[in-house]
Amino acid sequence: MSIVGRPQTKSIPSLRLLIPLIIFFSLLSNLILPATIEAAGIELGVTAQKAWNNVLNKADRQTKASLQRGFENVGSLEGQGKSWEQKTKALHTANMAELKRLQASIRQTDEKKISSLTQSLERAQARYEPLFALYTAVNKQLDAARATKNKEWTAVVRAQADTLKPAVQLAREEIRMKRSELAEARKRKNTEIKRLRGLLSGADSVKKQIQTAKKQVSLTKERYSNALKQFKQSLKQAQPTRVLSSLNQLVSATEKWTSTKQHVYTLEQKVSNHYIKVNQELAKRK
Repeated sequence: MSIVGRPQTKSIPSLRLLIPLIIFFSLLSNLILPATIEAAGIELGVTAQKAWNNVLNKADRQTKASLQRGFENVGSLEGQGKSWEQKTKALHTANMAELKRLQASIRQTDEKKISSLTQSLERAQARYEPLFALYTAVNKQLDAARATKNKEWTAVVRAQADTLKPAVQLAREEIRMKRSELAEARKRKNTEIKRLRGLLSGADSVKKQIQTAKKQVSLTKERYSNALKQFKQSLKQAQPTRVLSSLNQLVSATEKWTSTKQHVYTLEQKVSNHYIKVNQELAKRK
């Protein structure tokens, strides 16, 4: 082995040890970053930021503390709202995929059993087809013999028909039973599919609640936007008490906006839990 190749060989284990550390610090930064963003407060433009700093400088100690606390609360609540949005989106995507899977599983209810019974019937029909064909042919010969009024021929053919008749009757009875069993299985399948689909549709009422909750999100977002606009306008007046009043209104509006987003997520969780119950019902049939 050449001298040049040795460092390359030694670097491989080091790289393997380094990769988990890279992943760890990457995950750690993802956990730390949202908290940093939430604590940053309200995003302001250059002019508004200068006005805000001016208000803080003019405010007394207690008012300044209240202003800073409210400012950070709004940022924190906005961060929480974004988090609920992301969680809701991910859960909704998962629920939609689960719904499609459950619908497919319900359609396949008792499919293996139906397929097995169908194949059993088809095998029986194929097995007895030569017997039925022979019995039909013998009966045709019997009709022909009777038409010729040949007693000896008629007697011979009748004996053949009488010999085949019990076997044919048993074969027909077996096929009839298999057809009946298949028909009954299909009936049970349809009944079970109807029941399972009824269970699945139980989430529809929650989905309607989600649509209503999303409208509330839109309404609270509008209130938040108006409150934010009023807050920025109050900054121009440079009066700490008025700014604090508008900031408190903004905190309240942001809190309501965030809580409605959280409510949507809670409802989406109910849909997910409902699908889990349906899946458990399907598992019982396996």
